[in-house]
Amino acid sequence: MRRRVVIIGGGVAGTAAFATLARAGVDAPVDIVDPLPAGAGTAFGVGDAALLCNTSAALMSLRPGLPADFHRALRACGAPVEREVFAPRREFARYLREVYETAAGRPGLAHRRVPRRAASVRPVGDGYRVLLDDGSHLDASEVLVCLGWGPPSVPDGLRDRPGIVTSPFPEERMLESVPPSGRVLVLGTKLSAIDAALLLTRHGHRVTMASPSGALPAVRTRTVRGAVRIDPADVHALDSADPRLTRRILDLVTRTLETPLTCADAPADTVGRLRAEIGLARRGLVGWQDVLVELVDLANPILVRRDGDARRRVLRACEPLMRYLGSFPLGNAEHLLELLETGQVRVRAGGPRRLDGPSPWRVRWPDGESEPFDAVVCATGFTSRPLGMRHGALSFAHDSSGTSTPPELDADLRLRMNGRAERIWLLGVSSGVRMPFANAVHHATDQAEAFARAFTER
Repeated sequence: MRRRVVIIGGGVAGTAAFATLARAGVDAPVDIVDPLPAGAGTAFGVGDAALLCNTSAALMSLRPGLPADFHRALRACGAPVEREVFAPRREFARYLREVYETAAGRPGLAHRRVPRRAASVRPVGDGYRVLLDDGSHLDASEVLVCLGWGPPSVPDGLRDRPGIVTSPFPEERMLESVPPSGRVLVLGTKLSAIDAALLLTRHGHRVTMASPSGALPAVRTRTVRGAVRIDPADVHALDSADPRLTRRILDLVTRTLETPLTCADAPADTVGRLRAEIGLARRGLVGWQDVLVELVDLANPILVRRDGDARRRVLRACEPLMRYLGSFPLGNAEHLLELLETGQVRVRAGGPRRLDGPSPWRVRWPDGESEPFDAVVCATGFTSRPLGMRHGALSFAHDSSGTSTPPELDADLRLRMNGRAERIWLLGVSSGVRMPFANAVHHATDQAEAFARAFTER
């Protein structure tokens, strides 16, 4: 069949792939399937300038070969920023739209944006049929699955409770759900919960954040490539079956820094630990942040070639590092500390034992204490999009029957069906079924470049 590309998902990975194909001068038509306009997704389609990217501008280019492209776009808007800055997420959404519109305007490129959701992809003849949620379909010679995160992750028993705010985003919906000067329980203490707390307090509310551990993410000042160098042989030498793998990884971090790893002790109170980590960040004693960027960049192409058991063992070994991999910017940490010290925000370890309500909500804590809240916001992250093989097709629908099986990907992120590699690639967050650390913008851009190279060489 005539070559035609269908990109399912028009967010970070989808836009990077589209822009890379346009820049490569491909003459095949390209369809992008996404119900939302470019830049309007959950991750970056926000309006408040307080919501920052958790990655420095230097690592957020959507154009392969132009690592400073997002930084360029920021400066073009009049922002005198450094490459290490954590930019407002709305500025990245603006940049994503710019990249998309530039690619869509390339002379000679046949392109459509289809405002639907894809339901499945099925081989048909020498190509593929992408079934849409309205019953129509698109035909393709190559398919890119570039779906981002799925619906909010909501604790058991709360999704269908009337009055529960299931996500901080879109922020307008959350803020409209809280009465003036309200007392708000935010379930979670990681990135989404911190975003919720910063937004709510800016609008005069008092916030209690709660999670089983009560732990906040670590604090970082930048995410850049090339600040340190790790010998790739040292990463290859790590054995996923080693019972001391966590220790080996920490030793590698220490050797790379050529100094003992500097991390804040874990005092009993959350405020004390946050204060200590802010102090380390201000003094530049957060070298781990540079090492982790390089370590993940080296580990991904190795792990993508290992079997599923090996990848799972590595992820378990990395659990002590997750609060560092998911750390948050120093500026937001300083703001949160001020809110904690003034009592506008509290953090509790342990989730509610009982939650009655609404109007108002009454929470009973594990220690027997009970207190009222005017609103409850779930900020416990997001689920993965459903991806499953069913009846000879890749399905994007939730499988209530339990008959689907996980998709199998080759090391180049191509889907395997019936023992052969198909011309279906999973990029960005969707590639997480094979690539353990796949949610960073620069990883999606790298994957888009690899696909475009394979496409043009065929």
